[in-house]
Amino acid sequence: MAIKYNPNYAKAYYNKGVCLNKLEQYKEAIENYDLAIKYNPNDAKAYYNKGLCLNELEQYKEAMENFNLAIKYNPNDADAYYMKGVCLNELEQYKKAIESFNLAIKYNPNDANAYYNKGVCLDKLGQYKEAIENFDLAIKYNPNDTNAYYNKGVCLDKLGQFQEAIENFDLAIKYNPNDAEAYYNKGVCLCKSGQFQEAIENYDLAIKYNPNHANAYYNKGVCLCKSGQFQEAIENYDLAIKYNPNHAYAYYNKGGCLYKLGQYQKAIENFDLAIKYDPNNGTLYKLINIFKQNAGIKK
Repeated sequence: MAIKYNPNYAKAYYNKGVCLNKLEQYKEAIENYDLAIKYNPNDAKAYYNKGLCLNELEQYKEAMENFNLAIKYNPNDADAYYMKGVCLNELEQYKKAIESFNLAIKYNPNDANAYYNKGVCLDKLGQYKEAIENFDLAIKYNPNDTNAYYNKGVCLDKLGQFQEAIENFDLAIKYNPNDAEAYYNKGVCLCKSGQFQEAIENYDLAIKYNPNHANAYYNKGVCLCKSGQFQEAIENYDLAIKYNPNHAYAYYNKGGCLYKLGQYQKAIENFDLAIKYDPNNGTLYKLINIFKQNAGIKK
């Protein structure tokens, strides 16, 4: 009604945009933010909210342009810097994303999400210790942040600190008991620590919450194989292959178990499938040729 009687009323277009945004009608919301901007070109909030809609539509470059305009008209807008960082992360411009998250933190030092996403970018750059520091700050300002515990665990795993990683996966599970990836990665760390039975239990939980988790079946198979349970391992490799038919190492490890059971021809068939799905993997060729030589089979 306000627009009908005053078509130049920027605030009405802005508020209509907000409502459409909440209804997830992002394109229509953008049209109204554009009208709000037309009648009030300095409206930082309109640019910011338009950027949010573009981000939802995965139009990250266009979203970033609007966050930059929001910052132009409100240089202390922590949220705009944060969302600019989110877009840069999506565009895989991790160093620039970190710069934006740093500015978000400058204007809002308690922003758990900014620390968390900065940590994600540092992880992607291979700066695991620095990533952990930021996940710790995210946890400081949001102690129930399951994703921060999970990603901290992932970084600790990469640093070979398996026990500390397990502790963080446990905290991730505490705050999200259905987190298949937390159980899976906890299983990976337990397996690396030689705790095969405990690893299997966690892979089973990962599978419970994500029954199509090919890598959980694969790694469960690895633990069963290391425990000498070759037939059970084969069954899990088969399930890994069911959910990821191109899983070269599932074929390779299945072949290894068949070899251990003296089923050399079936082993060779699986080795050949491993090479089919990863033909440029020199390590696979070397390992398979060792099996073939030991079985007295020509290359």
